[in-house]
Amino acid sequence: MSDVDSVIPGLVTEIHSRPEKAVIVVTGAGITALGWLFAQGGASRTVLEGLVPYSIKSLNEFVGVEPEKHVSRDEAVLMADRAYERALELRQDDDDSPVIGVSCTATIATDYQKRGTHRAECALRTATRRTAYGVVFKKGARDRGGEEEVASRLVLCLIALGNGITTSLDPGLIPGEELNATDERI
Repeated sequence: MSDVDSVIPGLVTEIHSRPEKAVIVVTGAGITALGWLFAQGGASRTVLEGLVPYSIKSLNEFVGVEPEKHVSRDEAVLMADRAYERALELRQDDDDSPVIGVSCTATIATDYQKRGTHRAECALRTATRRTAYGVVFKKGARDRGGEEEVASRLVLCLIALGNGITTSLDPGLIPGEELNATDERI
């Protein structure tokens, strides 16, 4: 039994039991995390909004600027900050639940050979912290679905972190790949 069948459902149940409400924004990769959240009852207690600004224009409009570089830590942080602000806007006036913003921007395997690296940059924003996870994939080691699953696992791990949950979910990295994590208190 894989952890998609065992760890992820339990983690999602735990996330749905927490008071935090989230806006989750992904630029394509990372979208499976939304599926995992919506596959179980309770998503309406957790997810205020899930967004997929897939085009560059849509993403730039969402964050309110044109980032210097796309698919970067800075872009993921901008996205998470805007998602956090959006969560504050969407939370009901009589609801004092904490909110989080989670993001993922990535360039992953597709139906043509890409010249550059395949990578994912994900971020979390809460009232008191910004956390970012980045990984450069070992090119050719996985297909699109495999890289998408890693990105989605990182998104789910950040949602759990934003909910104060310690998780044993393995992001699924392979030898030669390293998780670059940063965490700052704000």
